[in-house]
This record gives sequence, structure tokens and C-alpha cells, in this order.
Amino acid sequence: MSSSSTISNRTRIPLLQFPQLVRDEVFEYWDIFEIYQFSTLSKVTKSISKNMKKTKTSMTLTPFGEYHQISLEAKEEERSYKSWSFSICPSPEVWNQLLNKKKKHYTQSYDYVYHPVIAKNSVESFGSLVEHIQDVFAQKIEQVDLFTCWMNREVDDEELKSYLNWFNGYEKLGKISKLRVISGSAFKEILENWKVDVGILDARPIDSEVCTVDFQVDHLITQDCVRWVDFNVLRRFDCVEARVDSRFSNQDMNLFLKDWKEGKSYNRVYCFDLGMCERAKWKKMLEGLDAELRDLRKVRRTFSFNDNRQVRQIWDFHGGFDIKRIDGKVATIGHRYFQTTYENRPPKPHMLEEYDRVLRVWNSEDNDDEEEIEDVIVVPEGATNEYYTEQRYIESEKSERRRGRYEFMMIVW
Repeated sequence: MSSSSTISNRTRIPLLQFPQLVRDEVFEYWDIFEIYQFSTLSKVTKSISKNMKKTKTSMTLTPFGEYHQISLEAKEEERSYKSWSFSICPSPEVWNQLLNKKKKHYTQSYDYVYHPVIAKNSVESFGSLVEHIQDVFAQKIEQVDLFTCWMNREVDDEELKSYLNWFNGYEKLGKISKLRVISGSAFKEILENWKVDVGILDARPIDSEVCTVDFQVDHLITQDCVRWVDFNVLRRFDCVEARVDSRFSNQDMNLFLKDWKEGKSYNRVYCFDLGMCERAKWKKMLEGLDAELRDLRKVRRTFSFNDNRQVRQIWDFHGGFDIKRIDGKVATIGHRYFQTTYENRPPKPHMLEEYDRVLRVWNSEDNDDEEEIEDVIVVPEGATNEYYTEQRYIESEKSERRRGRYEFMMIVW
């Protein structure tokens, strides 16, 4: 494997013959790519490169991009970000064509800098480059991006399996902080053959089927997961946190909660935010679980959870149903829309109204919840204008409440 840069015929400077102090002064001004190039010259230069002072970075692998990419990313300041990407390219001519085609993308960005590594596009070249960069820069692999539908080339089954086998067998990989999977028909193949435990799994299939998985996930985020996320998947992932647009029924949730209560599975659960295919009917869902409805006006408990931007937020959970597990741990069940607020915020009017409705139904002698709920919306003063009319406000509020009743949230304290 070699860099695209060539050594010119001009007079060479005997850098290695300089005193250590002088060399260190020179090395201090080298960027990541210059350090990398120097490290490829010999075993001696590689050893020197490993001891150079370097920018603190994290490592991301994107094997199926436009040419295999390995990125070292750094936050230079609080709001400053820079990425150095090594792009495996079969020849200088191909790289030049790419530059001419996407010159602005590859050459005119300060935040994203690209460096070609001339080598055959293969798992062997990719693996060799990863090992070399890890050895020189002492980087732990923080993130792996498997995007098989955002690229200008096809990934066949044999190639896909060869890369998955490399990841599964690479001893220095360890548990990775984040795995992102955006894929079409290869989605099932990826999940069923991936074996490395993951901190955050961000899975966004274009098409999906039921999967059999064999790795652990701390935090699951996914979209369009109707067909592949079932309770067998959640049980094997053994998630601490999950936020998924699933389509579970009240009966599904009852079986899930019974498994948790009896200590059979889901023992790591801290916070689950799941979608349902029908409105939550608490008497049906909580049957046989000895659930206790807590007063939303009096009971407030604080928890933390990642928002949609993966920023850790502090929330308050008001009221909800408490269920006690066989080991004494307590889970609180409810709706995100009707139970949660930002920290130290009082319950909103729609939350109080829903609690009063749930309390009335829970204490009634009927065996089931109402078939239909007719929300009465009071339009507050100043909430409308010539564009956002009173009718639009009412329709929007009703829609939010309907959606809110199709959400399930569980916090284990």
C-alpha cells in the first residue's frame, strides 16, 4: 500500500540525522496526513511517528462509501470540528477524475480533508490501512458506518460477507461506541452476521425483514422497524435504552411486561420508548401485573434520556403506573406525551386531562377502556393568528393526543 504522493528530485533533507530537539520542532507543524506519509517510509519512521505529538481524534470506519474511508475526527474547540479521511483509491488517475468531478467537496472544505491511499479496493487493503492507522495514532475505533445504499458502486454478497467477517474477527475492534446501518436489501444480511457488541445502534433500513441477531446493544435507535424489531430482537439486544417506532399491540406489551416482572429477560432495561399499532388500553395491557396508578399531580420523578439529536437531557416523569419486579425494582409505565416534561416543569393541561380520564377508567367496573375518546380542546388566548386559525389549532392538538396514546414509555428506577 502506498500514498499517492511521490518524492521529488530536489535535494533531500536528512531529517533523521538532525538532533531530536530539531526534529521535534519540525514534527510539531505536521498535520495528520504528513505524519501518516512519514510513517509508511520504514519501520524507523513508523516508530518515530508513533511517538509524535498528535491532535486528539476519534476513529470512524466507512467501508462502503465512495472508496473505502477511514476518518480521524477532532473537536479542535468547543464548537469546532475537523475530519481527516483516508480514501482507498485504485490509481492516481481515478483520484484525479474524482477531484475533477467533485472538486468543491474534496478540496475546498476546511472541516473535511481527504487524502488518497493508492491501493486495490479490497478488504485486505482496508484492514491493513486500519491496522496501520491504529498503530500510529493509537486510536480506538469509535464508530462504524455501514451504508450500502448511499454509494456509487454495488456491494455484492461475497464482498459484504468478507467485510463483516473482518469486523467480527478484528481483535482490536472491541465494543464500538456507535454502529450506523443505512441499508436496503443488505440490511438483514448485515444484522444477522454482525457479532460485535455496540454502544449505540442507529439502524435505518430502506427495506427489512425479521432478523435473528447475535450481539448486544446498549442504546437502540431506529426508524421503519415494523418488520424487523420484535421482542426476540429486543431480548437478544438486551438494551438499556431503546427508542423505536415499533408496532406492538396491547397484548404484546402485556407479555413483554410479564417477562420483565418475572425477571425472565430485559434485565438491563432503563428506558424504553416504543411505538404501538393501537391505542394503549391500560386495563388490557396491565392485566395480571398488579400495577398501581400514581397521582400525576403529586408524583414526579427525574430521569435522563437521549433526545433526537443524541444529546443527554434531564426529564421529569409525572404519575404513571408502577410495576414491581420480583427483585424489588420498580418500573413506571406511561406515555411520553402525557407523562414527561423538561426538568422542574409543571404538568401541562393536556396531561392533567388525560390523567383524570385514565383514573376514571382505571377505577371503573368496566373491563376495558373506552373504544373512542373525544378530546375537548380549549384554545388559549393568543394561540391563534390569521394563518394558524382556531380550527387548525384544535385539529393539531387532537392529532397530537391521538399520536401520544400510541406511544409506550417505561422507566426502571
